[in-house]
Amino acid sequence: MTEVHYGVVRVGDTWAIIGDQLRVGAYASRRQAEDAARRLAEQVTGVGLPVRIHLQDDMGQLHQPTLLS
Repeated sequence: MTEVHYGVVRVGDTWAIIGDQLRVGAYASRRQAEDAARRLAEQVTGVGLPVRIHLQDDMGQLHQPTLLS
Protein backbone atom coordinates (compact mmCIF):
# COMPACT_ATOMS: atom_id res chain seq x y z
CA MET A 1 0.00 0.00 0.00
CA THR A 2 1.14 3.51 -0.74
CA GLU A 3 2.20 5.68 2.20
CA VAL A 4 2.81 9.40 2.30
CA HIS A 5 5.80 10.68 4.29
CA TYR A 6 6.25 14.24 5.52
CA GLY A 7 9.16 15.58 7.51
CA VAL A 8 9.41 18.59 9.80
CA VAL A 9 13.00 19.80 9.58
CA ARG A 10 15.10 22.82 10.43
CA VAL A 11 16.21 24.88 7.43
CA GLY A 12 18.52 27.65 8.58
CA ASP A 13 16.64 29.68 11.20
CA THR A 14 13.19 28.32 10.32
CA TRP A 15 11.28 25.03 10.19
CA ALA A 16 9.82 23.53 7.02
CA ILE A 17 7.63 20.63 5.93
CA ILE A 18 9.25 18.39 3.36
CA GLY A 19 8.03 15.45 1.32
CA ASP A 20 8.39 13.89 -2.10
CA GLN A 21 8.69 16.86 -4.48
CA LEU A 22 7.52 19.14 -1.64
CA ARG A 23 8.93 21.86 0.58
CA VAL A 24 6.41 24.03 2.39
CA GLY A 25 6.72 26.94 4.76
CA ALA A 26 9.25 28.84 6.78
CA TYR A 27 7.82 28.50 10.28
CA ALA A 28 9.33 30.30 13.26
CA SER A 29 8.98 27.27 15.52
CA ARG A 30 8.99 23.51 15.19
CA ARG A 31 5.57 23.39 16.86
CA GLN A 32 4.06 25.64 14.18
CA ALA A 33 5.52 23.47 11.43
CA GLU A 34 4.37 20.29 13.16
CA ASP A 35 0.81 21.62 13.50
CA ALA A 36 0.79 22.59 9.82
CA ALA A 37 2.15 19.16 8.82
CA ARG A 38 -0.64 17.45 10.76
CA ARG A 39 -3.23 19.61 9.01
CA LEU A 40 -1.66 18.73 5.66
CA ALA A 41 -1.71 15.04 6.62
CA GLU A 42 -5.44 15.24 7.41
CA GLN A 43 -6.06 15.97 3.71
CA VAL A 44 -4.28 12.76 2.71
CA THR A 45 -5.70 10.51 5.42
CA GLY A 46 -9.14 11.76 4.40
CA VAL A 47 -8.76 9.89 1.11
CA GLY A 48 -7.60 6.72 2.83
CA LEU A 49 -3.80 6.90 2.56
CA PRO A 50 -1.66 6.39 5.64
CA VAL A 51 0.73 9.22 6.52
CA ARG A 52 3.98 9.04 8.47
CA ILE A 53 5.44 12.22 9.96
CA HIS A 54 9.16 12.39 10.65
CA LEU A 55 10.19 15.00 13.22
CA GLN A 56 13.65 16.49 13.61
CA ASP A 57 14.58 17.56 17.13
CA ASP A 58 16.44 20.72 18.16
CA MET A 59 19.75 18.83 17.99
CA GLY A 60 19.15 17.89 14.34
CA GLN A 61 18.32 14.21 14.89
CA LEU A 62 15.49 12.78 12.80
CA HIS A 63 13.39 10.39 14.89
CA GLN A 64 11.33 7.36 13.93
CA PRO A 65 8.16 8.43 12.10
CA THR A 66 4.74 8.62 13.70
CA LEU A 67 1.94 6.90 11.79
CA LEU A 68 -1.21 8.97 11.37
CA SER A 69 -4.35 7.26 10.06
